[in-house]
This record gives sequence, C-alpha cells and structure tokens, in this order.
Amino acid sequence: MTILLTDNELSKNTLLSGNIDKDKLRQCILDAQSERLEVLLGEKLYEKICADYDADNLEDEYLILYTEYIKPFLIRQSALEYLKIGAFSVSNNGIFQPTSQNAQPISDAQLQVLKDEMSIKANAYADRMHRWLKKNNLPEYECDSENIINPTKPSVMPWYLQ
Repeated sequence: MTILLTDNELSKNTLLSGNIDKDKLRQCILDAQSERLEVLLGEKLYEKICADYDADNLEDEYLILYTEYIKPFLIRQSALEYLKIGAFSVSNNGIFQPTSQNAQPISDAQLQVLKDEMSIKANAYADRMHRWLKKNNLPEYECDSENIINPTKPSVMPWYLQ
C-alpha cells in the first residue's frame, strides 16, 4: 500500500517527536489514509493520487490537491491516530503502558484535550479539501458511481469547550 507521507513530515509538522517508533507512525498514516482520506476522496480519486504519487507523476490540479490539501490533512489525522494508540505497547508480555524515569504521563483528560484539538485541525483541513474539490472538477471525483467507496462530506465534529 502506498504511504503518502514520510515519517519526518509527520514529526516535523506536529508535536510528535522524531524518535517515535516508525512502525507505529506508518500504521497511523495508513489508518488515516484508509479510514478518512479514501472516504473523503472516493475510491477512484484516491487510487489516482496513490498511483501518481508512486510514479512521482503528480501534476497540475492533482499536485495542488496533494500538497495543499491532502498532505496537511494527513499530517493532522495521522497525529490524531497516534495520540489514540501512542501510549500503549503490545508485545508477547501483553499490553502495557511504558513509563520513563524523567517523565510523567498526562491525565486522560489532558490527552482528550490533545485529541480534540488535533481532531478539530484535521476536520478543518478535510473541509477545505472538500470545498476545493467541489470547485475543481476532477473527473475521478465521482459522488454517485460504482465506486466501492464514494466521496463523502467531512463530518463536523462537536466543539470542545472547557
């Protein structure tokens, strides 16, 4: 499967540090792509973006879509996916939450605030992408077709007020 972000792009543009396990980051990027991005773009446009990205052949509107909308969205959505699972490790010994001598884990409420903030940002980028796609008639962006996954409008998340 094509991964549309590098690990560095994710850690460079979010609060996630550069020494996070790359396998966990890749899993989060893939989850963000398959669970949210493909749903926003629809199957045909998503497959075209992935194919052109693999061939290093993104150009014109597709390059604009990728650099200005897909990439910023994926950065925030992937970070959100990491915030959901990053505190846990799964191994032969079970599921556990590693701790460090020099650090104190944040509370569940503080983690929820981080997730809510990242979700708001990801949804804002999804909404911008949706509006751009409506203005630019890309032939692969078909809302009523035989796609397995047809594009959907981004869901509006409730605002979180303290």
